[in-house]
Amino acid sequence: MRYKFTGNCCVVWFYDILKSTAIKSADKNAKNIKCISLWRIEMMKARKIVVLILLMIPFLVAGCANKTKLDTIEESQKEILTRLNTIEENQKEIMKLFKPRRQAVDYNKVYRIPLGNSVVKGKKAAPVTIVEFSDFQCPYCAGLQSTLREVLKAYPDDVRLVFKDFPLSFHKYAMDAARAARAAGEQGKYWEMHDLIFENFKKLNTDIFKEFAEKLNLDLTRFMADYKGNKYDNLIQQDINLGRSLGVTGTPTLFVNGKRMQRRNFDDFKSVIEGYLKKK
Repeated sequence: MRYKFTGNCCVVWFYDILKSTAIKSADKNAKNIKCISLWRIEMMKARKIVVLILLMIPFLVAGCANKTKLDTIEESQKEILTRLNTIEENQKEIMKLFKPRRQAVDYNKVYRIPLGNSVVKGKKAAPVTIVEFSDFQCPYCAGLQSTLREVLKAYPDDVRLVFKDFPLSFHKYAMDAARAARAAGEQGKYWEMHDLIFENFKKLNTDIFKEFAEKLNLDLTRFMADYKGNKYDNLIQQDINLGRSLGVTGTPTLFVNGKRMQRRNFDDFKSVIEGYLKKK
Protein backbone atom coordinates (compact mmCIF):
# COMPACT_ATOMS: atom_id res chain seq x y z
CA MET A 1 0.00 0.00 0.00
CA ARG A 2 1.26 3.51 -0.86
CA TYR A 3 0.49 6.73 1.01
CA LYS A 4 0.79 10.31 -0.15
CA PHE A 5 2.74 12.76 1.97
CA THR A 6 -0.19 15.08 2.65
CA GLY A 7 0.39 17.15 5.77
CA ASN A 8 1.46 14.92 8.62
CA CYS A 9 -0.35 11.85 7.34
CA CYS A 10 2.78 10.01 6.24
CA VAL A 11 2.60 8.17 9.56
CA VAL A 12 0.96 5.03 8.20
CA TRP A 13 3.47 4.76 5.37
CA PHE A 14 6.36 5.15 7.81
CA TYR A 15 4.80 2.75 10.27
CA ASP A 16 4.37 0.06 7.63
CA ILE A 17 8.08 0.23 6.83
CA LEU A 18 9.03 -0.18 10.48
CA LYS A 19 6.48 -2.94 10.99
CA SER A 20 7.79 -4.88 8.00
CA THR A 21 11.37 -4.48 9.21
CA ALA A 22 10.53 -5.74 12.69
CA ILE A 23 8.62 -8.80 11.50
CA LYS A 24 11.17 -9.77 8.84
CA SER A 25 14.06 -9.33 11.25
CA ALA A 26 12.45 -11.48 13.93
CA ASP A 27 11.01 -14.17 11.65
CA LYS A 28 13.86 -14.57 9.17
CA ASN A 29 16.64 -14.57 11.72
CA ALA A 30 14.75 -16.80 14.13
CA LYS A 31 14.43 -19.48 11.44
CA ASN A 32 18.15 -19.38 10.74
CA ILE A 33 19.34 -19.52 14.35
CA LYS A 34 22.10 -22.08 14.90
CA CYS A 35 22.79 -21.60 18.59
CA ILE A 36 20.91 -20.29 21.58
CA SER A 37 23.19 -17.29 22.12
CA LEU A 38 22.55 -16.06 18.57
CA TRP A 39 18.83 -16.56 19.12
CA ARG A 40 18.97 -14.21 22.09
CA ILE A 41 20.84 -11.60 20.04
CA GLU A 42 18.22 -11.68 17.29
CA MET A 43 15.43 -11.40 19.85
CA MET A 44 17.11 -8.30 21.27
CA LYS A 45 17.36 -6.78 17.79
CA ALA A 46 13.67 -7.42 17.14
CA ARG A 47 12.72 -5.92 20.49
CA LYS A 48 14.71 -2.76 19.78
CA ILE A 49 12.89 -2.28 16.50
CA VAL A 50 9.49 -2.80 18.13
CA VAL A 51 10.31 -0.40 20.96
CA LEU A 52 11.42 2.21 18.41
CA ILE A 53 8.09 1.88 16.63
CA LEU A 54 6.05 2.17 19.80
CA LEU A 55 7.99 5.22 20.99
CA MET A 56 7.62 7.09 17.70
CA ILE A 57 3.93 6.45 17.12
CA PRO A 58 2.60 9.11 19.56
CA PHE A 59 4.67 11.82 17.85
CA LEU A 60 3.78 10.72 14.35
CA VAL A 61 0.10 10.31 15.10
CA ALA A 62 -0.25 13.71 16.74
CA GLY A 63 -0.71 15.49 13.42
CA CYS A 64 -2.78 12.84 11.71
CA ALA A 65 -6.54 13.16 11.81
CA ASN A 66 -7.54 10.17 9.69
CA LYS A 67 -9.22 7.67 12.07
CA THR A 68 -9.17 4.84 9.51
CA LYS A 69 -5.41 5.06 9.22
CA LEU A 70 -5.08 5.23 12.99
CA ASP A 71 -7.10 2.02 13.26
CA THR A 72 -4.77 0.44 10.71
CA ILE A 73 -1.79 1.37 12.86
CA GLU A 74 -3.38 -0.15 15.95
CA GLU A 75 -4.07 -3.41 14.12
CA SER A 76 -0.53 -3.53 12.78
CA GLN A 77 0.78 -2.86 16.26
CA LYS A 78 -1.16 -5.85 17.59
CA GLU A 79 0.18 -8.00 14.74
CA ILE A 80 3.79 -7.18 15.60
CA LEU A 81 3.31 -7.88 19.28
CA THR A 82 1.56 -11.18 18.52
CA ARG A 83 4.37 -12.26 16.20
CA LEU A 84 7.02 -11.29 18.73
CA ASN A 85 5.21 -13.17 21.50
CA THR A 86 5.13 -16.27 19.30
CA ILE A 87 8.88 -16.09 18.76
CA GLU A 88 9.42 -15.62 22.50
CA GLU A 89 7.36 -18.74 23.19
CA ASN A 90 9.52 -20.68 20.71
CA GLN A 91 12.60 -19.40 22.50
CA LYS A 92 11.27 -20.70 25.82
CA GLU A 93 10.71 -24.14 24.29
CA ILE A 94 14.27 -24.21 22.94
CA MET A 95 15.63 -23.18 26.35
CA LYS A 96 13.81 -26.15 27.88
CA LEU A 97 15.69 -28.44 25.49
CA PHE A 98 19.06 -26.91 26.30
CA LYS A 99 18.75 -26.96 30.09
CA PRO A 100 18.45 -30.74 30.44
CA ARG A 101 21.54 -31.21 28.25
CA ARG A 102 23.62 -29.02 30.52
CA GLN A 103 22.37 -30.83 33.60
CA ALA A 104 22.95 -34.25 32.04
CA VAL A 105 26.77 -33.98 31.90
CA ASP A 106 28.20 -36.72 34.11
CA TYR A 107 31.92 -36.21 34.67
CA ASN A 108 32.24 -39.52 36.48
CA LYS A 109 30.82 -41.64 33.69
CA VAL A 110 33.26 -43.62 31.57
CA TYR A 111 32.24 -43.54 27.90
CA ARG A 112 33.35 -46.08 25.34
CA ILE A 113 34.80 -44.01 22.52
CA PRO A 114 35.82 -45.91 19.37
CA LEU A 115 38.91 -44.42 17.74
CA GLY A 116 37.96 -45.55 14.25
CA ASN A 117 40.16 -43.95 11.60
CA SER A 118 40.99 -40.91 13.71
CA VAL A 119 44.51 -39.52 13.67
CA VAL A 120 46.57 -40.22 16.78
CA LYS A 121 49.62 -38.47 18.20
CA GLY A 122 51.66 -40.44 20.71
CA LYS A 123 52.53 -44.05 21.38
CA LYS A 124 49.91 -46.63 20.49
CA ALA A 125 50.41 -48.47 23.80
CA ALA A 126 50.12 -45.34 25.97
CA PRO A 127 47.96 -46.07 29.04
CA VAL A 128 46.21 -42.68 28.89
CA THR A 129 44.19 -41.56 25.87
CA ILE A 130 42.93 -38.01 25.42
CA VAL A 131 40.13 -37.68 22.87
CA GLU A 132 39.60 -34.14 21.62
CA PHE A 133 36.42 -33.07 19.79
CA SER A 134 37.50 -29.89 18.09
CA ASP A 135 36.70 -27.21 15.49
CA PHE A 136 39.56 -25.66 13.52
CA GLN A 137 37.93 -22.22 13.56
CA CYS A 138 37.11 -22.26 17.28
CA PRO A 139 39.23 -19.75 19.26
CA TYR A 140 39.01 -21.86 22.42
CA CYS A 141 40.25 -24.91 20.53
CA ALA A 142 43.14 -22.89 19.11
CA GLY A 143 44.02 -21.65 22.58
CA LEU A 144 44.01 -25.20 23.94
CA GLN A 145 46.69 -26.49 21.57
CA SER A 146 49.66 -25.17 23.55
CA THR A 147 48.34 -26.94 26.66
CA LEU A 148 47.94 -30.23 24.80
CA ARG A 149 51.47 -29.95 23.42
CA GLU A 150 52.73 -29.36 26.95
CA VAL A 151 50.86 -32.45 28.18
CA LEU A 152 52.30 -34.66 25.43
CA LYS A 153 55.79 -33.32 26.09
CA ALA A 154 55.47 -34.04 29.81
CA TYR A 155 54.17 -37.58 29.25
CA PRO A 156 55.73 -38.81 25.97
CA ASP A 157 55.38 -42.49 26.85
CA ASP A 158 52.13 -42.39 28.78
CA VAL A 159 49.71 -40.17 26.85
CA ARG A 160 48.36 -40.23 23.32
CA LEU A 161 46.05 -37.66 21.70
CA VAL A 162 43.16 -38.58 19.41
CA PHE A 163 41.66 -35.81 17.28
CA LYS A 164 37.96 -35.92 16.38
CA ASP A 165 36.42 -33.40 13.98
CA PHE A 166 33.45 -31.46 15.31
CA PRO A 167 33.08 -28.48 12.93
CA LEU A 168 30.37 -26.10 14.11
CA SER A 169 27.90 -24.97 11.47
CA PHE A 170 28.31 -21.25 12.19
CA HIS A 171 32.08 -21.40 11.54
CA LYS A 172 32.27 -20.82 7.79
CA TYR A 173 35.61 -22.50 7.11
CA ALA A 174 35.66 -25.19 9.81
CA MET A 175 34.53 -27.97 7.47
CA ASP A 176 37.02 -26.93 4.78
CA ALA A 177 39.76 -26.91 7.41
CA ALA A 178 38.86 -30.44 8.49
CA ARG A 179 39.06 -31.57 4.86
CA ALA A 180 42.41 -29.80 4.38
CA ALA A 181 43.95 -31.47 7.43
CA ARG A 182 42.82 -34.89 6.26
CA ALA A 183 44.07 -34.21 2.73
CA ALA A 184 47.48 -33.28 4.16
CA GLY A 185 47.33 -36.47 6.21
CA GLU A 186 47.25 -38.46 2.97
CA GLN A 187 50.81 -37.22 2.46
CA GLY A 188 51.91 -37.73 6.05
CA LYS A 189 51.50 -34.10 7.12
CA TYR A 190 48.27 -34.13 9.12
CA TRP A 191 49.65 -32.65 12.32
CA GLU A 192 51.71 -30.06 10.45
CA MET A 193 48.56 -28.86 8.66
CA HIS A 194 46.63 -29.11 11.94
CA ASP A 195 49.11 -26.76 13.62
CA LEU A 196 49.19 -24.29 10.72
CA ILE A 197 45.41 -24.03 10.66
CA PHE A 198 45.10 -23.41 14.38
CA GLU A 199 47.93 -20.86 14.32
CA ASN A 200 46.04 -18.94 11.62
CA PHE A 201 42.44 -19.70 12.60
CA LYS A 202 41.46 -16.01 12.40
CA LYS A 203 42.69 -15.75 8.80
CA LEU A 204 40.94 -18.77 7.29
CA ASN A 205 39.47 -18.34 3.81
CA THR A 206 38.89 -20.44 0.69
CA ASP A 207 42.42 -19.92 -0.70
CA ILE A 208 44.56 -20.21 2.40
CA PHE A 209 44.62 -24.02 2.54
CA LYS A 210 46.44 -24.16 -0.79
CA GLU A 211 49.00 -21.73 0.65
CA PHE A 212 49.43 -24.01 3.66
CA ALA A 213 49.92 -27.01 1.36
CA GLU A 214 52.63 -25.13 -0.56
CA LYS A 215 54.32 -24.17 2.69
CA LEU A 216 54.37 -27.85 3.72
CA ASN A 217 55.80 -28.86 0.31
CA LEU A 218 52.85 -31.13 -0.44
CA ASP A 219 52.03 -32.45 -3.89
CA LEU A 220 49.58 -29.65 -4.76
CA THR A 221 47.73 -31.50 -7.50
CA ARG A 222 47.08 -34.44 -5.22
CA PHE A 223 46.28 -32.23 -2.24
CA MET A 224 43.74 -30.09 -4.12
CA ALA A 225 42.05 -33.17 -5.60
CA ASP A 226 41.66 -34.68 -2.13
CA TYR A 227 40.69 -31.39 -0.46
CA LYS A 228 38.17 -30.26 -3.07
CA GLY A 229 36.31 -33.55 -3.21
CA ASN A 230 33.91 -34.90 -0.62
CA LYS A 231 35.89 -38.06 0.16
CA TYR A 232 36.25 -37.10 3.83
CA ASP A 233 32.75 -35.83 4.48
CA ASN A 234 31.38 -39.16 5.69
CA LEU A 235 34.30 -39.63 8.08
CA ILE A 236 33.87 -36.11 9.45
CA GLN A 237 30.15 -36.71 9.87
CA GLN A 238 30.90 -39.93 11.75
CA ASP A 239 32.96 -37.89 14.22
CA ILE A 240 30.13 -35.40 14.59
CA ASN A 241 27.57 -38.14 15.17
CA LEU A 242 29.84 -39.83 17.70
CA GLY A 243 30.31 -36.56 19.54
CA ARG A 244 26.59 -35.92 19.70
CA SER A 245 26.00 -39.44 21.05
CA LEU A 246 28.44 -38.58 23.86
CA GLY A 247 26.65 -35.34 24.66
CA VAL A 248 29.09 -33.03 22.89
CA THR A 249 27.40 -29.73 22.02
CA GLY A 250 30.38 -27.39 21.76
CA THR A 251 34.13 -27.26 21.30
CA PRO A 252 36.58 -28.11 22.61
CA THR A 253 35.26 -31.14 24.47
CA LEU A 254 37.78 -33.61 25.85
CA PHE A 255 37.68 -37.10 27.32
CA VAL A 256 40.53 -38.76 29.21
CA ASN A 257 40.27 -42.55 29.17
CA GLY A 258 36.58 -42.14 28.45
CA LYS A 259 35.82 -39.62 31.21
CA ARG A 260 34.82 -36.11 30.23
CA MET A 261 37.21 -33.37 31.34
CA GLN A 262 35.59 -30.58 33.32
CA ARG A 263 38.58 -28.21 33.16
CA ARG A 264 41.35 -27.81 30.61
CA ASN A 265 44.40 -26.33 32.35
CA PHE A 266 47.71 -28.21 32.39
CA ASP A 267 47.43 -28.87 36.13
CA ASP A 268 43.97 -30.38 35.59
CA PHE A 269 45.33 -32.75 32.95
CA LYS A 270 48.31 -33.56 35.15
CA SER A 271 46.09 -34.45 38.10
CA VAL A 272 43.89 -36.76 36.02
CA ILE A 273 46.81 -38.39 34.20
CA GLU A 274 48.78 -38.99 37.40
CA GLY A 275 45.69 -40.62 38.88
CA TYR A 276 45.56 -43.13 36.03
CA LEU A 277 49.31 -43.79 36.11
CA LYS A 278 49.15 -44.68 39.80
CA LYS A 279 46.70 -47.44 38.91
CA LYS A 280 49.09 -49.05 36.41
